Amino acid sequence: MKVTQEEVVDRQTVLNLEVEEEDLSQYLDRGYRRLVQRMQIPGFRKGKAPRRIVEQYVGREGLLKEVLDYMLPELTNRAIEEQNVDAAGLPRIELVEIDPLKVKATVPLAPEVELGPYRDIRIAEETDPVSDEDAEARLEELRSRLASWEPVERPSLMGDMVTMKIVGAVGERTLLDDDSAVFILDEEGTRPTPDFAANLIGLSAAESKDFTVTLPEDYPDKSVAGEEAQFSVTVDEIKGRVLPELDDEFAKSAGDGHEDLESLRQKLREDLEAEAAQRSDMRLRETVVKAVVDGATVALPPLIVEHEVAHMEEEQAKVLERANIRMVDYLRSIGKTEEDMRKELEEQALQKLNSALVLTKVGELEHIEVSDDEVEERLKSITAGSDDESVQEGLSNSVRRMLTTEKTIGSLLEIAKGEAGSSEAEELSEEPAGEDEPGEEAGEDESNEEKEEAQHDGGGVDDTST
Repeated sequence: MKVTQEEVVDRQTVLNLEVEEEDLSQYLDRGYRRLVQRMQIPGFRKGKAPRRIVEQYVGREGLLKEVLDYMLPELTNRAIEEQNVDAAGLPRIELVEIDPLKVKATVPLAPEVELGPYRDIRIAEETDPVSDEDAEARLEELRSRLASWEPVERPSLMGDMVTMKIVGAVGERTLLDDDSAVFILDEEGTRPTPDFAANLIGLSAAESKDFTVTLPEDYPDKSVAGEEAQFSVTVDEIKGRVLPELDDEFAKSAGDGHEDLESLRQKLREDLEAEAAQRSDMRLRETVVKAVVDGATVALPPLIVEHEVAHMEEEQAKVLERANIRMVDYLRSIGKTEEDMRKELEEQALQKLNSALVLTKVGELEHIEVSDDEVEERLKSITAGSDDESVQEGLSNSVRRMLTTEKTIGSLLEIAKGEAGSSEAEELSEEPAGEDEPGEEAGEDESNEEKEEAQHDGGGVDDTST
């Protein structure tokens, strides 16, 4: 097989393969064995016709086409090994010509990452203050959740629960027909339209009303979106929300063993402060990672980005399929074209890959390590209740990567806060030089020690793999 390699451009190289007859012999034979099992040739039992007869029927190309699905990847992998190409992902394989067989393989190479001065990054930690008003608002939220609904003898108000008979239509098409529909009148409600609740305000039990509203442009049924809909309602019952009294009994009913209202207030404030600290930590992490990524230079093969986009498209298609939504309908609902969506996915893929590569590089420089015990402990928390060892083994590498990323970001946080010590590179650069240059004899001793250590470790061959 003749292989020629083109220049590296954008961290990709192209291998041009011209496959010779001796390389094709085994594949022609495989193609024959697969085809003969399906062919019915006069004068021969099924599966018994000799190769020359089968080849007369389908031709040499027919035998090759039968095995292209695994022949091209095998030949490409062989060419990659022969050329000592450091492939970093699946190649794109193109059949250029089948007789003679010529193949073009675009091979992505390992991305190159050059970090900026990430150890100089300093970001102040800011936590959102929690006020007395915030604590009281949280208390009111809890009070509202524990409220009860009781019938009222008055016209409906915003916030009430209304049970009614309702019929809604657009022209001759019925949208709603329910004898016992229940609606909570909410100013921010959008069911079935944003201004529907306002038309029910002031109605009393047994009272009827007809009204017209305009359906929103994002109405689920696109065939009537933006159209005028006519509704007819008859109120059966109105219930008002009754809030519990703010006292010690209310605090006890709220759970968590509170003895009085003051202890409940204190707990709610502590929860708010913990949430504020968590938001601050999240913002800080995002800011630090963005600063490190923005300061780095990443040379990323376009083919790796394409593969990531394809993976994201597959995942998106699965989600829509589970929801029984066609892609064309989804795109129409969000007002975007396939081209818009792909461009967004490309940007997301590029950002995701760049972040992962930069964090990996930082992890290497900061000597971030994850022990087997840490992986096992996290696996137990993820697979709690499952005794399936195959599940744990399948997740092991993913968990190790996840923990490494977490530790790397944690290290960057310490650096950004000024809490980290000097890096190994910084310490080496700060060591004072000796007054006397080492003599030739000392250099020879050191060299001999290194050689002995290399021989002890296996001849100095680097056999690590990623």
